[in-house]
Amino acid sequence: MKHGNNVSGLSIVAVLLLVIGQVLPQVDFAIVNVSLDVLGKALNTDETGLVLIVALYGLSFSALITTGGRLGDKYGRKRLFMVGIVGFCAASALCGLASGIVSMLLGRVLQGVFAALLLPQILATIHATLEGERHRYVVGIYTSIGGLSAILGQVAGGWLVSANLWNLGWRVAFFINVPICLVIFMFGCLTIPETRSSDTRQSMDLGGIALFILCLLSVMVPISLGGRWHGLWWWLAATVPCAFLLWRVERGHERAGRKAILPPSMFREAMVKNGFVREMTVTFAFPGYLFVTALCLQSELGFTPLESGNAFVALGAMFFIGSLISKRLGQCLGDHLSYALGALLTVSGFLATIWLFYHLNHRLTFYDLWGATGVIGLGNAIMLTSAYRLTLSHVDRRYASEVSGALATVQQGCFALGTAFAGALYAEMLRHGGLNAVMLSIGALASLVVLVAICLAIHVARRR
Repeated sequence: MKHGNNVSGLSIVAVLLLVIGQVLPQVDFAIVNVSLDVLGKALNTDETGLVLIVALYGLSFSALITTGGRLGDKYGRKRLFMVGIVGFCAASALCGLASGIVSMLLGRVLQGVFAALLLPQILATIHATLEGERHRYVVGIYTSIGGLSAILGQVAGGWLVSANLWNLGWRVAFFINVPICLVIFMFGCLTIPETRSSDTRQSMDLGGIALFILCLLSVMVPISLGGRWHGLWWWLAATVPCAFLLWRVERGHERAGRKAILPPSMFREAMVKNGFVREMTVTFAFPGYLFVTALCLQSELGFTPLESGNAFVALGAMFFIGSLISKRLGQCLGDHLSYALGALLTVSGFLATIWLFYHLNHRLTFYDLWGATGVIGLGNAIMLTSAYRLTLSHVDRRYASEVSGALATVQQGCFALGTAFAGALYAEMLRHGGLNAVMLSIGALASLVVLVAICLAIHVARRR
């Protein structure tokens, strides 16, 4: 068997438990969006606090996801998966019990930490225990689950909060994780095999992790809080020295033969850098759009959590379909053109959303948004998968695992930054009215996607 592991494969029950474990942290990123207005009132916080509830989860998740994978390789993937499940369970309970913004933020940070421990073990376990057609089938399930998670997070979250089960209100969106985690833990102990890497001498890049967190904080803190405390904008100046130190530390790790979370050598190929910029654009704009749209629907238009969740049903469904057709589309058009097509669809959906807010405003219903959000879901899926293929196709095979880890790190980091940027812009523009604020915020995200797509097209054209 692969990787020197003495295991005979995965049972159907084990695969099911791993897939549920994959869905949990992805759903939890989206589930908060459908209860933003309710959360804000219950925790007595404003838009800034709501931004931090979403963004701090993404920050802690992104900072530790690569390290989580290496800990699993070294100490056992099943062991780290179980630690992650138990920790995620406890952190979810803490969020559900939160009586104020501070305890909620602590719970969200811990959720991100334990999500980063459990998620990398899933694909690594699949690779280590399965071969041939069964391996391809299970990997296909794993890669397609993102779109379904988006549907579950938005729709199930809206239903749970609106149903007010056991009179718990928004808290049930977090408490629901507790029994699910307990079931995964009990049956996972019996059915999931233990695997680990044959190379257990891997060191942890603690310096790189710390500097990466500082880089994210030096951008996210002033963006999130600068509107309230203007002196924090000076924190942006810390981004340059933090980024320089991160590059020096990571280069030192490589020269010493140790693994870095963001290896500088893999960026020597221009198309790899190009691919990372593409990935960052998608994962910055997409969560920002989801956050401000959901916030406006609830706080300005009076949507219930259920109605807010239902507004994104088409987005999740079309994202799933886009993930399935993207590979064939790339073969027909090429990945560069596929990405451009995805960007065109995404921007069209953004502009359609602005048009709907402008023309229907308080008459807007959740099903009015299905066309626009469906186009956005399709476009984002095509952009994301095209960017991923472009990046990996230009990487030396020796760096394949490092690039995959770096992509996951950057993706989660941009989720946090995109939410912080869009949320801060929305809060700043609220003095012009909620509808104007959301239209300006979505317009800024659309402009970013257009600008980056044009710059990338020029870069590719000059290389040919």
